[in-house]
Amino acid sequence: MTIPTPAIPAAVVPEPVPAARSRKAKREVNRPLEPIELTLTGFASGGKAVGHAPDGRVVFVEYALPGERVIAEITDDRPSYIEATAVLVLEASEDRIEPACQYFGKCGGCQLQHVAYERQLELKTGVVRDQLRRIGRFEEAEVEALVQPMLGMDEPWGYRNHNRFTVRRDGQIGFMQRGTHRFMRIESCPIAHPRVNAVLQTAQDHTMQARQLSVRVGVNTKDEMVQPHLQWRPGPRPKLASGQRSYTERLNGVDYRVSGPAFFQVNTVQAERLVALVVDRVLEATPQVVVDAYAGVGTFAAQLATSVDRVVTIEESAAAGDDAEVNLAPFSNVTRIVGKVEATLPGMTPSPDVVVIDPPRSGLFPGVVDAIIESAAKRVVYVSCDPGTLARDLRLFVDGGFTLREVQPVDMFPHTQHIENVTVLDR
Repeated sequence: MTIPTPAIPAAVVPEPVPAARSRKAKREVNRPLEPIELTLTGFASGGKAVGHAPDGRVVFVEYALPGERVIAEITDDRPSYIEATAVLVLEASEDRIEPACQYFGKCGGCQLQHVAYERQLELKTGVVRDQLRRIGRFEEAEVEALVQPMLGMDEPWGYRNHNRFTVRRDGQIGFMQRGTHRFMRIESCPIAHPRVNAVLQTAQDHTMQARQLSVRVGVNTKDEMVQPHLQWRPGPRPKLASGQRSYTERLNGVDYRVSGPAFFQVNTVQAERLVALVVDRVLEATPQVVVDAYAGVGTFAAQLATSVDRVVTIEESAAAGDDAEVNLAPFSNVTRIVGKVEATLPGMTPSPDVVVIDPPRSGLFPGVVDAIIESAAKRVVYVSCDPGTLARDLRLFVDGGFTLREVQPVDMFPHTQHIENVTVLDR
């Protein structure tokens, strides 16, 4: 294949780590894995631009943008689609920028640093709309009316309050390179909070007998948790406390204890916006009884307890439950249930007026949807970190008698493919 002289140097595309090609791709003798030239016309979940191969198959291309013409290396060749990585840009989008991070393309943490931030927000909002149309089978006009523009950040760098690093036996700290088991030393991560980077730089080259380093900081409290308890190599001892079992973060004036194994939002600034949005949408329905399902450490329940008669939380994680016991202790009108949502929500008495659901990426078990449909709940506020499973579940709710009122994307993870949504459904 003749590759034309590029109009833009290859340096505008991050140098990718060679991706492993699928075994099927290797044995397809009629589909040689030579680079292909593509004009990209769309954007899909996973942070990939979309084009079409000469044979008509869809091609998902990393590190590219809609409107660009690129040379792409095929990394996976399937009968119905192709995965590829842009290695040369022939015609660049006006939204392409120079990545801020020297590790971009080798580290797998970010997928969109080559895209101007405002364009990232537009593309991610488009993914939400596309998933609602394709997976949820909602009409175009309905999707356009209900999906709001994504709520972005004023400063989309230095936001991540939790990072987990790999530690080598010689004390070097870093990440594993994207798609490999190769170690990559990291001096600083531009999306990590400055205090996370300060811990990284203090511990770099000084640790021993640790395989991982987890750093979590309370942005609003100045508290921090560094795990595990670090052993130091011979020499000057760094001034860094470690081995804490928990730390405290504050959202909208409410303090939360968070222990090591428990989940907590990694973006404190956007978490405050998301929590305030959820509380507002719950209180709009003037409920007396609210169920906070998948309640975690009690993030939503603690904010709602002062405004409604009764809150019931459901959470199966023992670690999160221990934190929730502390965080919700001041509120006598909160009842905690330890168990699976699908086992405890059906038949609950009294039946909730509003249900808040914040499930894992896999979304809801059908039994959970059925239990909510069969309850007296007049509103559901669904917090989702996966537009695909959200679209699937929203179709079940609508088919069961609910009406979709609003979908509000929130950019919890700038420069990455990840998308958070707050969705409201009413009877």
